[in-house]
Amino acid sequence: MVSKLRYTQFYLSICTLAIIATLINLDMSSDNLIIMLALAVIFLGLPHGALDFAVAKSMNFVPSISLAIRFIAVYMGIAALSIIFWVYMPEAALVIFLSISVFHFSADWRLSLPFFSRLGLASSLICGPSVFHSSTVTDLFTALLVTAEAANWIVQGMRLTFYIGTLFFLYYVIRSLFRKKSPDVWQYIEWLAIIFSSLILSPLIHFGLYFCLLHSPKHLQDVGVELGVSIKRAVIISLPFVILTIILGAVMYEFFGSDKLSNDLLRWIFIGLFGLTVSHMVLIHLWHGSD
Repeated sequence: MVSKLRYTQFYLSICTLAIIATLINLDMSSDNLIIMLALAVIFLGLPHGALDFAVAKSMNFVPSISLAIRFIAVYMGIAALSIIFWVYMPEAALVIFLSISVFHFSADWRLSLPFFSRLGLASSLICGPSVFHSSTVTDLFTALLVTAEAANWIVQGMRLTFYIGTLFFLYYVIRSLFRKKSPDVWQYIEWLAIIFSSLILSPLIHFGLYFCLLHSPKHLQDVGVELGVSIKRAVIISLPFVILTIILGAVMYEFFGSDKLSNDLLRWIFIGLFGLTVSHMVLIHLWHGSD
């Protein structure tokens, strides 16, 4: 609990500074934001999936070398097929990505919120940027191979989802205030900060802060406690994956890149995340179900 509280406080501190910077119009170029997001995802975000093999081992999915090879092949195969699906059907893939992201991120509060309430909070997290940053979100989606018309429809759907999800979540919060056993005050502050972040901050900054400073540490902590692996050990385990990601990213940019660095970088970050998220989410869902 102490570690989770420390992650929450660190996230809140950085998020507050980012919100203040935004309110006083301390702006950064989109190219710099995308490069910073890429680095943050690689060095802070990717390690949270580095324990997937250990999770599979704890579920007895890899009791032998042959089954370990089969697991890796299936895991990477799901990711590869997901990426191919995005390239050929980007609109459908984007809707699926947003939906599974809501479901996956809602697990961060599976021990503190009822099912529909945490889905509501995760919906606010994912869909909040569509309320006041709709043009930015539309531009981001079109950079991901989605047509402008489809992007506009998706943004409208996100806005509606945000309102509905936030109502579900606030209903729980109001009810919990009148209960004797209510969540910790830091938990309330974290939840409200996520909603304010989604509405105020640039979509890239909002997503990057949550994914790298809150979701990843929480997941590493949860898995580490269950498997008896320290955070330090988890980071060491993740290094080969980080190095491999940098190499693969460099190769993909060499073959598919163009002079528009920011668009290419953004496109492959999120399409790559989509593929890895599908594999990761399936495994973690099975793991949570086995608890």
